[in-house]
Amino acid sequence: MESGRFGPYRIEELIGRGGMGEVHRAYDTEHRRTVALKVLSAGAAGDDDFRERFRREAHAVARLSEPHVIPIHRYGEIDGRLFLDMRLVSGTDLAELLHARGALDPARAVAVVGQLARALDAAHAEGLVHRDVKPSNVLVTGDPGDEFVYLVDFGIAWSAADAQDRQLTQTGSAVGSFDYMAPERFMERPVDGRTDVYSLACVLFECLVGRRPFTGHDLATTMFAHLHTTPPPVSALRGGLPPGLDAVVARGLAKDPGQRWPTAGAMAAAARAALTSGGVVPQHEAATAPGPPPPAPQAIGMSGPGWGPATTGRRRWAPWAAGGAAAAAVAAVAVVVGVVATGGSADEPSASSSAPPTTSAAEAELRGVLPAAIDDCTSADPSSLGETARLDCGPGPQRPGPSSVQVSRFEDAGAADAAFLRMVDDQDLSPLSSSQSCPGSQGYYYWRDQQQQTAGRVACYATPRGQAVLFWTEADQRVLVVAGTDAGTGGQGLSDLTSWWSEESTRFG
Repeated sequence: MESGRFGPYRIEELIGRGGMGEVHRAYDTEHRRTVALKVLSAGAAGDDDFRERFRREAHAVARLSEPHVIPIHRYGEIDGRLFLDMRLVSGTDLAELLHARGALDPARAVAVVGQLARALDAAHAEGLVHRDVKPSNVLVTGDPGDEFVYLVDFGIAWSAADAQDRQLTQTGSAVGSFDYMAPERFMERPVDGRTDVYSLACVLFECLVGRRPFTGHDLATTMFAHLHTTPPPVSALRGGLPPGLDAVVARGLAKDPGQRWPTAGAMAAAARAALTSGGVVPQHEAATAPGPPPPAPQAIGMSGPGWGPATTGRRRWAPWAAGGAAAAAVAAVAVVVGVVATGGSADEPSASSSAPPTTSAAEAELRGVLPAAIDDCTSADPSSLGETARLDCGPGPQRPGPSSVQVSRFEDAGAADAAFLRMVDDQDLSPLSSSQSCPGSQGYYYWRDQQQQTAGRVACYATPRGQAVLFWTEADQRVLVVAGTDAGTGGQGLSDLTSWWSEESTRFG
């Protein structure tokens, strides 16, 4: 696969190769974007247990909306090979940085670890343990003092809910790097987030002093050191470090998980406090990627219309799929999202005049962009993580159409997409191919704006009671919309929902 094609991908360059597969720079001809394509080895694809674990974990990682985790666009199998399609990010891995420059400035080291802690805490909240936190799996972008850090390669991530861990070796390669591996991993005991805390403490140690906590020359000596040896205080290896960092690193490297920091974020916070107490000003830790907000999974290169107060302008939308139900469904959804984005008809009042005095700013903004065909809305309490406002609406004036619509605004695109993916996960919906779409099939897929940029995702399904549900995101706009019909409508209900979108499109002809 050094060059040529892999399904819809045009392979451009080999980025890296490991025991489980290869990572290529590739061009996705379906979605017109350059991506990082990880293709696993044929041997891994032939292991039924690995295949199921890969599918489950790839889906779980795709749900992570933390900006310091590189999003997965999609995953699956092509010609018997499992693959991950990820956002392509240019940068230098931390291992190369440490090799070239040695130990980092203390404030910079703590800032790097702080950003990694955000990624790990998000993964642990989803029940994922990374299990391979090490400098070579840390991607650093930007300039010193203002860099953005990504945690990469969840390829051996494991659910903390699983009772049994995998063996130390798998398909001939170590599952995790011994130099950063927690003691319980060598003893094949259950793992949880504190396992990653240990590895992160190893990374912090190396960033502060320029060497690993343990420097055994083979597996046996390295394993013994992790199990039985206490590493030296970091201040003994490098002068001028705030003394409080000794205790922070030592607790992170505790042999007993119960003696470690309970979370990665707790260790990072303690490290920042140690800097301050030692007279060092902590470095700013970027919480969002530089430039435009990082796109949510399966929504790269989005440039749809901006949300905001109601406007008098109209945006014309064009379908991106050709022929049959796919064109009708996607064009219809795009039109309705365009209606939402432009705030309905020019005669509608703005958010500031229509919202009641007690309405929050987020809800006022949401009311200001409601489409005309969705009305009779009442406030509802936000319930999803990152949700800032929600409106529950009754049936619109046009029939056929939904019997109820829920519109939610989120603090960022990632939170909106995470809510979308939770619904996908709850309903066990699968990605649809380019030849499938609602209402012909149940599942989820992309929709694009008239500039042919991926602007969000849409999904549909019918409940066991025959209720039809269509829901979609407009990721640039931070909104999730869920429309449903009454019970018993089933497939006809999905057709009715699609027809409703089509009716809306005539308003902008």
